[in-house]
Order: sequence, then structure tokens, then C-alpha cells
Amino acid sequence: METTPKRNLFGHTADELTELLTGDGQAPFRGRQLARWIYHQRVTDFTEMTNIPSPLRGRLAGKYVILRTSPAQILHSADGTKKMSFMLDDGIVESVLMFDADRRTLCLSSQIGCALGCAFCATGTMGFTRNLTAGEMMGQVLAADDFLGTGAEVTNLVFMGMGEPLLNYDNVVTVIRMLCSELGPSISQRKMTVSTVGLPEQICKLAQSGLKAGLAISLFSADEQTRRKFIPVEAKHPLGEIKKAALVYTEKTGRRVTFEITLIAEVNDSIEHAQKLVTFIHGIPCKINLIRFHPHPGTRLRRPTEERILAFRDYLYPRAPAVTIRKSFGEDIAAACGQLAAAAHC
Repeated sequence: METTPKRNLFGHTADELTELLTGDGQAPFRGRQLARWIYHQRVTDFTEMTNIPSPLRGRLAGKYVILRTSPAQILHSADGTKKMSFMLDDGIVESVLMFDADRRTLCLSSQIGCALGCAFCATGTMGFTRNLTAGEMMGQVLAADDFLGTGAEVTNLVFMGMGEPLLNYDNVVTVIRMLCSELGPSISQRKMTVSTVGLPEQICKLAQSGLKAGLAISLFSADEQTRRKFIPVEAKHPLGEIKKAALVYTEKTGRRVTFEITLIAEVNDSIEHAQKLVTFIHGIPCKINLIRFHPHPGTRLRRPTEERILAFRDYLYPRAPAVTIRKSFGEDIAAACGQLAAAAHC
């Protein structure tokens, strides 16, 4: 006689756990207790949940499990960066743990692959498999915390790994709420950033959500033709729409938007491109993050010289309110921005 597989509770929100337990005749607060044990205390054994009555713990153990995905492989960069690869039933996802002063930042993935096919990003060469669940994203965070150890948990989160987060809007918003909850890791929303290629409708939706997470838009270029050549979705969402959405975001959240520019030699690294960028950002509370292009297998694109990158920056500032050149982390293990492609090495 076949037994019914136990249901995995990991990834369920506090509200979902409350509904599950009240349906079993329990008081609503039991769901919050269970959520705190799973996401704040990181307990996976029901017998250790000491403020839950023993008979209930027994019933839970008989019907449910708490299973988190562990990394199948962790690669170590010379600069201290760690790349964690998670083997799921239908694909591989990667997240990157970076260290800078007292910040421990996790760059996590929101999809298996990506459907947008941006020409400068290795993930786009994978194609798209599916959205990750809130539990699979939460699992990346707790796996990083496990690696770091108690007292040295992740301090900052960026949804900048594999996939377009705003095409997985509901699950991304759900996991942000779980991550900032006192029942979970309690990471401040102001230490989380969602990166998007620029989807105006979803940006406005995020702005209206009440969340205070940061927004980074991978603009690439303020020249319409250049952006469309490298970011195919530009044909549906031109720069004018993106600017309007960015203004909605800054107005509703009170936060600046970050515009990310991945600089590629002889593509978007000229002073002419910098001039168009200054025109585009006029009136938008923002900062600009310049990213050195990181080569990946199969591309002929090249990184600009450091002289060109500095000249681009120096034109922008002080014409732009804030300009930084992002540090590169983990390039030697294909963990830098635009390099995640889930090579099947696990």
C-alpha cells in the first residue's frame, strides 16, 4: 500500500501556515509560532519546537516535513566571493555571496534562466524554464546564512541574479515580506534592492505595494536604438515609459532609483552616450551605477578600457547627482554581474 508523501511546509507564509493549522482546529497564533520556528529559528525538526504542545508536534511530524534546498556546490573566488549552485528538479540556479566592509550581500536568483535575452548577460543564453517559488528564494538566503554561521548572517539582499524579478512579481513580493518579518530573518527592506531591465507596469505596481525595497533599473543606454539592440524588450517598453515609471516609484516610495549602465567597449561607453544619459535622468531623483562588462563564453563583446570608464564617470558627475563604479566580485568563478549561466557542473 502506497503512503501519501508528506507535504513540505518550507516556503509557506505565516498566513498560509495559520490557515493550515486553524483548519486542523488549532488557535491562529500556532501558525505564527510555526513560521517563527521555520524562518527565524531555522528549525527543521518538529520535536525541537518547544512552545508547541507535544501532541501537535507529533501530528505535524506525521503529515508534514520542512525541507530546504542546500547548495550542491560552492565555488570560492580569490576575492572572497562565494557562488552557490542549487540543483532543482528542473534546472540549476545560482546565487552569489559578496563581502564588502561590514556588508554581507547576497545576490539571489528569481527564475531558472531568463526569457528576456539581453545580449550582455550570460543568463539570457539559457532560455527560460520557470519562476522560482518564494520558498526557493528564501532557501537561497537561509543557505547563505548557514554558510556564514550564527552572528554573521546576510545583511543585504539584491534580486540581481538569474532571471527578471518583476516577471515573478507575486513570489518576489511574498519573499520580501517574509524576509523583513520578525517571524523571518528580519532584514530591513531598505537593505533589499530589486533589479529590473525596465518593465513600467510592474515598476508602478511595486511602487504602489507599500514596500520600501530599493529599485535598480538596468538601463544599459539612454539611446533608444542602442538599448533596443541589446535589450529586446525595449521594443515593448521604450525609454519614455521607463522614465515615467521611475518617477512614480520615487514619488510613492520617497527613494531614489538606481540606473545601472553596463559599459561595453565601442557600444555605449562614449561621451555622447553619457550626454544622452544626463538628458534622460533630468528630473528623476536617482543615482547611477556603472558596471564594467564581464565577458562570458560565446560573446565577442569587450570591456572598455579603464580610461574610457573613468572618462564616462567624470562626464556624468556632477551633472548627475551620484555616480559610482561598481566593484567586480567573483569574476574568476563566473559570479560577476552578467556571468551567471548555471553551467551544469554540479
